[in-house]
Amino acid sequence: MATEWDGYATAQVWRPVSYPGLVLYRVSGRANSQALHVHDELQLTLDAGHVQQVSCGGARLTALPGSLVVIPPGEVHALRGEGGRPGVLCGMLVPAAFLGGSSPSGPELEDEPPGEELLLGGCAVLDDPEVARDFVALHRALRAPGLEREPRLWVLLAGLLSRLGPGRAGLMLGGGAHQASP
Repeated sequence: MATEWDGYATAQVWRPVSYPGLVLYRVSGRANSQALHVHDELQLTLDAGHVQQVSCGGARLTALPGSLVVIPPGEVHALRGEGGRPGVLCGMLVPAAFLGGSSPSGPELEDEPPGEELLLGGCAVLDDPEVARDFVALHRALRAPGLEREPRLWVLLAGLLSRLGPGRAGLMLGGGAHQASP
């Protein structure tokens, strides 16, 4: 991902061996901006310190600190974090294969990965403190050395994508801020 940073920033990237293709990242800094780009993966991003301006599929959305930005695979997008104070952004690139109905970590999981069809309708901002806390906790767990399997990955994805289905129940564009610290 090509990123231009205003001010300073540090970035860390993890690729959990147990989940081939999954990429986790964590960026700390004052502000950031990106050129328009696209991923083959589902992108989930939460910035705990900045207001995110999201350009996605021709639309402009605002994500207040602690809101989860959901960008489907193949959507042209850019994020710009603003706020003037240092912030921490954590994100996840989830391979489309993880969304297709069979668990990459084995058939013994009770919860199957959610279906890709729920991503129809473009980008979204999910303003829900509980989802934000779950996302941050999952991000931390997936970064742990020696992780073999983290079943919360499927629970989080299923919960997120069910909220992104027809009608987008539970989604708010630009609601209140929450406390989720990556």
